[in-house]
Amino acid sequence: MDSDDTGTLPASDDAPVDETVDVDVDVAAGEEVAIELAPISDPIGTARRRHGLAGGMLAAGMFGIDVALGRKPKEEAPVVVAASDQPIDIDTDGIEIPIDERTSVFAPPQPPTDPLPRRRRKA
Repeated sequence: MDSDDTGTLPASDDAPVDETVDVDVDVAAGEEVAIELAPISDPIGTARRRHGLAGGMLAAGMFGIDVALGRKPKEEAPVVVAASDQPIDIDTDGIEIPIDERTSVFAPPQPPTDPLPRRRRKA
């Protein structure tokens, strides 16, 4: 590459270059062919480097068991509960549950408890 006296590259070479390649285009056929990329994480190789041959063997065995069992993490669905209005404080107001048009159940508020129970002194 040619450079001028200031030490910078010519304007034609200043364009950014994208070095990531994940698709190969066959110009003659006009088709895109996916290229197999190496995995980013190699847990067996990492275990071998950090813990030696025994660590690599143990990691490979555990990975094999995981693949053989084929367990996938369970995805839990979010639970959404719809409320008809603002919540009430049942500790001060009690709670009333309507059963039908003429019947409802009311539970009065419980008396408040002491925040710290009194301890007896040992004699």
